Parts: sequence; C-alpha cells; structure tokens
Amino acid sequence: MEFMHGFVSWLAHKPTPDEICRALVTDFMKKHGACCARVGRLNKDDSYHYLGQYGFDVNETGKLVPGQIWRENKEIEVNQIAAGHQPGPWTKDKQQVLLELRGRGTVYGWLNIRFSNPKNDVEQKVTYFDASLFALAVSLYLSLTHPQEFSSEKDLEKEKGIPSVDSLTKRQLNILKGMVDGKTNHDLATQLGYSVSTIRHETMRIYQALAVSDRREAAQRALEYGWI
Repeated sequence: MEFMHGFVSWLAHKPTPDEICRALVTDFMKKHGACCARVGRLNKDDSYHYLGQYGFDVNETGKLVPGQIWRENKEIEVNQIAAGHQPGPWTKDKQQVLLELRGRGTVYGWLNIRFSNPKNDVEQKVTYFDASLFALAVSLYLSLTHPQEFSSEKDLEKEKGIPSVDSLTKRQLNILKGMVDGKTNHDLATQLGYSVSTIRHETMRIYQALAVSDRREAAQRALEYGWI
C-alpha cells in the first residue's frame, strides 16, 4: 500500500486532471504497462465531460458529449461498459479498464486506463485491484476539487464563451445548415421558399450571432459548436 500512500500524498499538491492521468501512466501504473489514461465526469443531464487525459492520440480534454451520443456510440470507451454494451470493467481487446468514480453512493464519472498489451485473466485481476485503489482516491479528490460545474450543455457553452444555439431561429438554423452543405443564397431561397433578400438578411444575423464575417467561417464555427 506504500504506492497508494505516495499517490494520496501527491494529490495534496492539487494536480489537474491532465496531470493525474499523466502520473498514473508514467509513475503509479507504469509497472502494469499503462500507456494512456483519461478521466471524465457525468453531468446531471447525462452529458459526459472529459476532464483530462494523457497518452491518447486525440485530445478530448474539455469536450462535452451529450448523453444520447455517448450512450449510442460504441466507439466511445465510456459507452462500451457504462452503457451496458459489454459486461465487466475491461473492453473486448483486454487492453482498457474502465473504473467508476463514485460520490455519495452514485456513479459520477469514469477513469479509463489503457495498457500497451492485452491482459490475461490473472493480470486483469491484479491490474484491476491496483487501478481501483487509484480510482477511489481520484473519486474523492475530484468530488472536492471539481464539483458538477455544468448541469447542461448550455452551461458549458456559457462558461467557454460559446453562444447558445437558441440565439438562432429555426429559419436561421436551416440557412446555416445550407451554408455547411455549400449552398448559395439562390439555392437556399429556392429550397426554403424565401426571397434572396430574406436569405441575405438572415445570413447577416447568423454572422452576428457567430461573430464571423463570411460563409466559410460560419459553417466552420457551426460544426465546431456541434450545432449542425
């Protein structure tokens, strides 16, 4: 248990979630061949907020995934176990273990650790035991330092300075979708049944809402915000 004492003492220095993941990989779970780690929390609206990670090719830190998306997408590691698509704490390739983060008796997040090689049955038990102890400490630490800051996607957007999708009307969203699809004002006028002047007027309103100056930027921003 000496390694656990060292980890808890290290948490007293108030590391970030990214730093926690890095330390698990490079120090505390190194003997088990850990190569990647990611931690996230479950919000009140069932969205999943990635708090930190280390080692993965794609940086997901700060990303918020709506519940209906992460629960349906079997490529998301959290979904594979948490949404019931497979039993047990290990993914099918036996290289990732998913550990629950609990607070007040309920699951509020997960710690995902990936290893460089698949684990056999014996290795799974030993590795899981050690990892579960770290998950327990991380659960307590994050519950104190990272309370549920966001109850919805709108709250997270506000925190990041992202405009709300509600700032656009249904008509403007349809026009914005057309921009993403590469349609011209004349195309949209014909498709939606408005005059070209109306499309132009609504286009300017969209630019103002997104703080952009042209169609390309508007389309790019809409995709970044997940509005389309």
